[in-house]
Amino acid sequence: MTLELKTCIYCKTYKDKDQFTLEHVISQFLGGAQAPDNLKTRNVCGTCNSNLGLFVDASFEKDFLVFNELNESAYSFFDPNSPTPLPLRHMGVSDLAPPEMEEEICECWIGPLGEQIYWIRPSDERMYWYVGGNPRTVKKVKTRAYFVWSERSQKNPVITWLSFGDAFNGRKVRKVSCTQISGADLADIGFSEPDVLDLKRIEYFNNNCSNGQRRNNRLSIYLRYDVRFMAKLAIGLGHVLFGEKFDNSSYNSELHKALWFKEGDQELSIMGQNNLGQDNDFLKKQCGVSNGVTLTILPSSRYVTLNLNISRKMNWTIGMAEIEDVKEFIGEDLEHGLCVVLFKSIGKGIKLTLPELIAHNFGNITHPELAEVDKLTRKSEGYFENL
Repeated sequence: MTLELKTCIYCKTYKDKDQFTLEHVISQFLGGAQAPDNLKTRNVCGTCNSNLGLFVDASFEKDFLVFNELNESAYSFFDPNSPTPLPLRHMGVSDLAPPEMEEEICECWIGPLGEQIYWIRPSDERMYWYVGGNPRTVKKVKTRAYFVWSERSQKNPVITWLSFGDAFNGRKVRKVSCTQISGADLADIGFSEPDVLDLKRIEYFNNNCSNGQRRNNRLSIYLRYDVRFMAKLAIGLGHVLFGEKFDNSSYNSELHKALWFKEGDQELSIMGQNNLGQDNDFLKKQCGVSNGVTLTILPSSRYVTLNLNISRKMNWTIGMAEIEDVKEFIGEDLEHGLCVVLFKSIGKGIKLTLPELIAHNFGNITHPELAEVDKLTRKSEGYFENL
């Protein structure tokens, strides 16, 4: 038997081609499934695809600020005439201590109409900043979540019903209602009848969460949660755009150090700015779109830079490649800046130039596809505030 070997762009290991899988490069939680096919690759081994997804992509996605900002787009595209499930908003770890918790934390979430949800799940000190905890653990371990409905739920119970039914999908969560509901069977949306432990906890939550009591939640943030993710994104996009010359460059080696970075390692020699380190609002406001994720690839004096923007509110920049290494590959599509705008909530991707994006944002020349997306967000404008 003859093995055909390939090199994984992330671990740089030779492996049999049968071990390689499709890599979206732009992660699916950002809307990467809607990205152009030329920005995807099959030069990533299954091990990296799985492990980096859990410990690099998830490290970024599950950051408190990123997680909630990405979920807000679902509310912006909500159509009151055709309601769909809405994601819960994460509010940190609660100071509540319901009965019989063992090496667990009580994580607080808020529903679309102000409902309170308390998810009791395993604590994981290694991933203390991950919203929802260790992605691998919570898929395997049975946990419990307690739902306290709000007065506003009565304004449009369909929204609450759909969202509660969709909550914690893919996890072994026993869902229990702390509120008595008439006229509907909660089992239809995955709720369980309370057992002895549930009854103790229901009494506890109703006593502590239904009379306007003040809560003090704890938020955990790891300041370098984005280092490995931005390096991975730069390596993947550099590979699909510039090929082997980029893969073999010295700057690519620096990006790999960042991809496999651990606390205590030597400081990195890559160009970039994280979201919290930017004091210039131009990139944040003009290199993105509301309710979407925008990636911009633009040559500068020394680097081809990659800019990641979420909803014109969060922004990251990283040097993707040194100009000298890849200048022969910089054609018209990249010369003035290539933008890919992704709207995961509606399954749409738009490719345009940076000048077109800036002209649209300044109101000088309207981009037709972006204008159509803008119309969709107006359907829910003011709906939740006025409900």
